[in-house]
Amino acid sequence: MIKNIFQVAILPIFILLFISSLLLVIKLWGELLLPVWALQFVLTFFEILLWLAGGWLFNRLLSLLFWDILIQKITHVHPPKLLVQLSGIFVSILTLSLIAHFVFNEPLTTIIAAAGGLGFVLGFALQGLILDLFSGLAIQMDQPFKEGDFVNCHNRFGETLIGRVEETTWRTTRLWTTDRNLVIVPNSYITKTILTNYSLPQAMARFELDYTLDFSIPTDRATRIFNAALLESIGPKGILSSPIPKTIFTGVNSDGAVYKLKYFINPIKVSPPKARNTINTNVMHHLSYAGITPSYDRQDIFYEKMPRQKSWENKEDRMDLLRNIDLFQEFSSELIEAITGSFHLRKLKTEEILINQGDDGESLFVLVEGLLEVSIQLEGEKKHLTLLRPGSFLGEMALLTGEKRSADVTSSIESLVGELTKESIMSLAEENPEILEKMTAVVAKRRLKNKEMTTKDLKENYEAIENEQKNLMERVTNFFFGK
Repeated sequence: MIKNIFQVAILPIFILLFISSLLLVIKLWGELLLPVWALQFVLTFFEILLWLAGGWLFNRLLSLLFWDILIQKITHVHPPKLLVQLSGIFVSILTLSLIAHFVFNEPLTTIIAAAGGLGFVLGFALQGLILDLFSGLAIQMDQPFKEGDFVNCHNRFGETLIGRVEETTWRTTRLWTTDRNLVIVPNSYITKTILTNYSLPQAMARFELDYTLDFSIPTDRATRIFNAALLESIGPKGILSSPIPKTIFTGVNSDGAVYKLKYFINPIKVSPPKARNTINTNVMHHLSYAGITPSYDRQDIFYEKMPRQKSWENKEDRMDLLRNIDLFQEFSSELIEAITGSFHLRKLKTEEILINQGDDGESLFVLVEGLLEVSIQLEGEKKHLTLLRPGSFLGEMALLTGEKRSADVTSSIESLVGELTKESIMSLAEENPEILEKMTAVVAKRRLKNKEMTTKDLKENYEAIENEQKNLMERVTNFFFGK
């Protein structure tokens, strides 16, 4: 501490001693060198410098001993910059008042009266600025936020201003908003509004999204779909994995059943709109593959038939939903209808194993609702590969060629999968031979993509797919018909 005091005080003390020495010299021999009026001017000038140097020394010692040491020791935080600046202004005003009294022999009562009158006039003329100033002072004292915090300012009209606090000055607070704009907000505006600090008491903050579905959708099915979408949203551009995001059924209104999606993010790393976009995108994808649409406003008048909520349990709905799967998009209505009868649904519990790496298998699975985790065993340790979302199919090589399972597949959440076995496909292939060719074409494209063998040259890409499809078709034919 002594070292800090020395560093702070050495320059002002040196200047004080220098000016004092000059004053002493001028008072002793100034009359011999200068006329009276010039001597008086020089003495007044150096006396002003002496008081200013003393005020500077006092201000520096006050900043070090009072703010940086005493206050910081009591509060355990760095003192607000605005308060330090205010104390410096007070010392400057005090120094000027002392100069007026001791150098120019002005009575203190006159100085105080003049300062009061001037303060009244300035206060009336600059009341907006003064309000911002004292609001900034209140912010510094109360510290509802600090630089780097992510805050949301609400107003009485329901509008919000969301951003990261960059700086709080005398009059304004600067926010870097989610629109990538630097917004200058008057301090008086912040003190008059409700403010949400997403960074307190900890960096993560909880957010919520409401979705309304038709009354006909079972709550357990809706919860499963929403939870799967939330789990898929976990990542650098989405939400945090802990605490675990969840969906709760909050009640009903005139439009349908209301579900609240609760999740946590770190607003400093991922802005709320970006996280909300990720969740909404995944929710709409999961709902689409489940054949569900968000509820419509019951007050609207529809001149067309209202969309019916579909279910994989219904055979007719299953035909429409199967057309959304990449594997079956090129199939005719007759083939889709034939596959529908052989498509067996299977419900999986959380953490239930669907496929074990290295097992024999002769069936293909399609994820219709939920989320599946794909992993492999390397040297006895589990290595996560990816998450499969609704619309994904897996196990196609085991079905078509009899290959052993190449990875472990586990249900991350309660899921619904459809299964096609070799026996069902063989019976369909006897009546519809093209079914194997169409499935092989899709699988060949996928295998090339997984191997990163696709090229920008369309001709080369087409030839590669054709060769892969030809080789794969030979293996499929041999597996199914022994040819």
